[in-house]
Amino acid sequence: MSAKRFILSLCFSWHVFAIGLGSLGSPGGVGRMSLPRYPQHDALAAAVTPRLDAFAATVSPVASFYDRMPLTLRLLVSDYLVLTGVAQSWKMFSNPPQTDQYLRVRYYIGPAAAADSGQAQPIWTATELVLPAHREDHVRLVRGYWDAFRDKALTSALARFHEDRNFSDIRPDTRSDELPDHLAPIVKYFARRFARVALRPDERILRSEIWYGTAPMPAFGKGAPTGRSEARAAALQAYFAGPVENHFGRPIYPPYHAGQQEADIDWVLEYFEP
Repeated sequence: MSAKRFILSLCFSWHVFAIGLGSLGSPGGVGRMSLPRYPQHDALAAAVTPRLDAFAATVSPVASFYDRMPLTLRLLVSDYLVLTGVAQSWKMFSNPPQTDQYLRVRYYIGPAAAADSGQAQPIWTATELVLPAHREDHVRLVRGYWDAFRDKALTSALARFHEDRNFSDIRPDTRSDELPDHLAPIVKYFARRFARVALRPDERILRSEIWYGTAPMPAFGKGAPTGRSEARAAALQAYFAGPVENHFGRPIYPPYHAGQQEADIDWVLEYFEP
């Protein structure tokens, strides 16, 4: 074996070794597990859960191998994973959403001739649902798998936005440049796409907004009340058909963090760009 191939083999072996160690959950980081609670309202879950718990109890001692390693080696592995961008936190599975989440983008459209002067007023609006990417009333097969990547990108950007936004920035007169820019690529992407396919040459988007919606999520094994689920389905159906346009009246820009109610969905204005 040549020296070059030997060095490449060592690098590859170290990379696989580091990823393998990093994939082991640290008992000190995961925390103490509570006693298992076997669900009784779901026959499949009641049968499968005890077997999965038994398997977890068998393999859990393997995770302590990482804690028993010398501190220097553990720090070296951790720094390498962070440096190469392949580190994953076990906490990624510890905070599932407790509500149904939605994201919509609203566009305010006005005349292009007056847009550059800054005095243009919107004439009509269009609202586009961008999260979830896949319609809830359609079966999710191969297309649903790819749409999940877009949903993950949107929810991750929204989470970073909420983490970096200061509480003092939540006020009616907040300016766009005072907000974190994590949602800026999202609103720019969808605004450009909408303008390309829906606007006439004499029209321009004067303002774009991102609204974050949450709705109650039924408890596991229980369905939502029929009336509530039907009202939400009817509200979402309009979005599923395409951007919802409103050509009636003179649109007014809402204050920052304004709220709207649509069926059981609570919408909040999270970000905007003039």
